[in-house]
Amino acid sequence: MITWVMTKKVIVINITAAFVLAILGIAATTLNVMDSYRIYASTNSNNSTISLGNPFFVEKGKVVGQRVLGVTPQPQLEFTFIANGTINNDINFTNTGTTVSHLQANGAFNSKGQGFIMTEDGEVATWTNQVVGQLTQEGKVLSRGVGIWSTPSTGDLAFMNNLMTIFKLEIDREGNLSAQEWEWK
Repeated sequence: MITWVMTKKVIVINITAAFVLAILGIAATTLNVMDSYRIYASTNSNNSTISLGNPFFVEKGKVVGQRVLGVTPQPQLEFTFIANGTINNDINFTNTGTTVSHLQANGAFNSKGQGFIMTEDGEVATWTNQVVGQLTQEGKVLSRGVGIWSTPSTGDLAFMNNLMTIFKLEIDREGNLSAQEWEWK
């Protein structure tokens, strides 16, 4: 379970606020990751909880390329990956994407990414995202982010048009990645 504990008494959520809350909340709070696929956001004042439920999107893949884009004022790295996964446990897809990360001296980073998925039936959806994360002493990348999806599909992926999501992504030392994504309702 990922628990976000906020100190504000009131959280007003609309599309803009959800995006800001996700980025600032993820960056400014402690994340506790456990085996559950549920995410909760709670406030100290009234202990209200928002549940995002189970992830609709699960994938595993590999970083297949990287390059240094710049070194000043901080290193900027570009990563390209390919992953396979499922949507709603029944739609198989391949995801291809690239992220540009800005590293900080303490191991934290922020990234912007873009890419697309293609189903076995040839449907396509594109995505962009904003990510914050940390490099661990063991060489893992732990990150959380917000994604925006778009598709012209009228088939299985139609529900993803203008969809806003929250996700977690982990990459090991060898470049193997796993990600889960939840619809922000």
